[in-house]
Amino acid sequence: MTTVALVSFLCRVLHIASTCTSLGGLFYARMVLWPTLDTLAPDVRETFLAQAIRRFAVIKWTGVATVAVTGVIQWYLTFPHIVNQMHYVLFFAVKMTGAVGLFSITFLLALPTENLRQMRLQRAFWSGLNIVCGLTILIGAALMHSAARR
Repeated sequence: MTTVALVSFLCRVLHIASTCTSLGGLFYARMVLWPTLDTLAPDVRETFLAQAIRRFAVIKWTGVATVAVTGVIQWYLTFPHIVNQMHYVLFFAVKMTGAVGLFSITFLLALPTENLRQMRLQRAFWSGLNIVCGLTILIGAALMHSAARR
């Protein structure tokens, strides 16, 4: 295996693992964690939620950074060899639309400003929208992969 092939393989594994961890965490939060929060007393609920969000933030932002770096490397290694570059760029735009939405929502929810308090109070809605953004990313990635193979 050449060095380029090894780097490409490692980037792909890290890219997919980071994406799965981030999206899996969002899915777990939306489908399991949020619905069970009502079973906790209000004072305990806020403390629990703050700690859970703080802990997941480290995982989430590490994943975002890993996906960004490995994505750029993969683009650099893959794009010159794509037969239908126009389709590839179009599908990449679909993927990036989801990524920008996901990043924006996650970033805004993390800001400790009073102006975004209403947004934070509706975390269930925003985490659901993040899942939609994540699925858009996956659809774009699958389309990119199919365009690369033609």
